[in-house]
Amino acid sequence: MKIFKNSNIWLRHRAKKEIKKNHKDLFNPIHIDLINKCHNFISDRNNWAWVFLFVIVCFWLPTYIDFETLDVFKIDILTVKTIVDQRTTNLATIISISLVVVGFLINNLAVKSPITYKLLFKKSLLYLIIYLTLSTIFVFIIASTLRDTIPEFEYTRLVLGGTYLCLLILFIIGYLFRKIIHFTNEKEISKMLTIELLNEGKKEIKYFLIKKYSNEIYKKTISKFGTEEFNFVFSLENLQSSKTSFRSINKDEEEKKYRFLTDVNIPLIRLFIWYKTRKQKSMLYFKNLVLDEQINYIDNDILWLESIENTTFEKWFLRKCLRLKKNGKSQTTDNIYRNEFDQKIIQLAEENKYRNLEEPLDAYIELYKLQMMNQ
Repeated sequence: MKIFKNSNIWLRHRAKKEIKKNHKDLFNPIHIDLINKCHNFISDRNNWAWVFLFVIVCFWLPTYIDFETLDVFKIDILTVKTIVDQRTTNLATIISISLVVVGFLINNLAVKSPITYKLLFKKSLLYLIIYLTLSTIFVFIIASTLRDTIPEFEYTRLVLGGTYLCLLILFIIGYLFRKIIHFTNEKEISKMLTIELLNEGKKEIKYFLIKKYSNEIYKKTISKFGTEEFNFVFSLENLQSSKTSFRSINKDEEEKKYRFLTDVNIPLIRLFIWYKTRKQKSMLYFKNLVLDEQINYIDNDILWLESIENTTFEKWFLRKCLRLKKNGKSQTTDNIYRNEFDQKIIQLAEENKYRNLEEPLDAYIELYKLQMMNQ
């Protein structure tokens, strides 16, 4: 499905191509983007199920696949059964000490604010470590219970796989301490917040560029098919001279007609134009579309022949040309880091700490340059 979405048949894909072509400074290299996506995924507190599944695979995989590394260690089954209980105790002790140290470091943060805590949890992989450790302890407890049920060879491999996982947990805990120590330095926090502010600004710019380029590309593409953009010009004299009947409008009913436009299938639109104009010589008008804005998907008057209303089938077909969502999350950012910098500047100004204003103002200058270069 992803392949079809990233195809030139979709308006969003064409708009993204134009953005990447004309605004290269808004994008990181592919490998950096991949690393950032992986980091954001594993640091998300809602992805505990994926972490648990990873732990299950680490225990289960060595019992079915012959890893040469595991064959290096020759361990007696009695030793293995003892190791299971030891590993559980070791992990419980390590995570307890680690959480105490983390709590101490968090209490000594250079800057204490909700956004700093949020950034700390994101950068330090704290949620990942907690989920990974608890999941490993859980599996070791189950393994300890089933020590006389699982065959000796599979049981030995399972425990060795868990042991390697414990080593991975120790490595990640070391990474955790290294990252948290940076948060005891105010300058390091300021650098991280500046980077996040610029990343937030890039997302905001991309959102508005999607609207800009989708508008331009749709208009340019649809005009090539022999259509004309409809310009609504309606004077008071025309309204008085025409016999127009008015009806009361129910606000709730009207709101239900609207959906957010997420994408447009260009070839299907082309097919609809051919269908409408194959026998008719009237002018075909189109209403310009902009991605991530609301449209009336019930009446669906985005393409029509002059003075001829679309049939029910034609309205249904036009809906199939569009990707819509009810009230999906707005793709704009919440300006979390922008608000944090605003509050910081106001606070420093109120406390007459004008020398400390240099860093947040430098960050705003960088953001302003980015916006000016990508209008």
